[in-house]
Amino acid sequence: MKKNAENNFSSDWVKYSNYEFVQINEETYIKPTEDAEYEIYDPFLVADNILVDILNIGRLAINNEFEVCNSKILEFVRNYGLLGELTFLPLNSNIVYQKKTYLPKGNQFTNKEVVPTEEYLKYFLVADKKKRIGIEVAPNKTIVISNSNEATANIILDKGIEYNIVFSKGYSEKLTWFVEYAQNLYIVFDAIENFGKEDNEYERKMSEVYIKSFVTSNIACRVEMLKEPTLKWDFNSLKLAINTIFLLNETTQKKTVKICKFCGKAFSSQNLKAEYCSLQCRNKANVYKSREKNKK
Repeated sequence: MKKNAENNFSSDWVKYSNYEFVQINEETYIKPTEDAEYEIYDPFLVADNILVDILNIGRLAINNEFEVCNSKILEFVRNYGLLGELTFLPLNSNIVYQKKTYLPKGNQFTNKEVVPTEEYLKYFLVADKKKRIGIEVAPNKTIVISNSNEATANIILDKGIEYNIVFSKGYSEKLTWFVEYAQNLYIVFDAIENFGKEDNEYERKMSEVYIKSFVTSNIACRVEMLKEPTLKWDFNSLKLAINTIFLLNETTQKKTVKICKFCGKAFSSQNLKAEYCSLQCRNKANVYKSREKNKK
């Protein structure tokens, strides 16, 4: 999806200069390193890169190449930041001002669909070694978040109080959440890209199931007057930004992120007719085609 090819898009997210894996209770978490510095960037400026990278992480996970997959995930968050699961998942907004957080059925945190907000926020502070973030319940039953001056990025972006956690060095996300998301996104991508090409009726039906299962919501946007009228997206998370970029790519005739017809990797090309991620894959595909013709 080439930025400004058809519309002017703008958004923002926060990433840190470095992240690390932290092992806690036999679980792996991803969090910013102690010396990392934050940066605000526009995901739409690197939309194709984000999409290609997350999809190929999903492909590695499906193929059980977890060592390479984990390395690519760390590279991904260093380039684009964490997914922002804390703000992506809740069905209710402004959760800090509410006693309870409502979650989708079958969510990755708990078998409950309603949890106390204080409990929900702490899912993301497991790796907060220095306890930068403090969470208390005020007399009026609202949540009070205190931190050590790490909300500078959030002040600039003018987002809700819960982003004081998301944009802090104390915030962390489980590695397994990332793997599961990337894997599921690739499955939907593969189903869309190859839809109608399957000879097997069962496979066609499964593709339909995967495609229909991809549902995203809570997208807010407005017009902002920059050099020209620009659609300013107010994403609640990087995950929602990726979902939107994915949908925009898959529903346009000018698709720039595609699936390689030979190896299955996602790749980006401004050539609308490109079918292979590399010259090597194109040559190998031609060899296979030639062999099939000779057999006949």
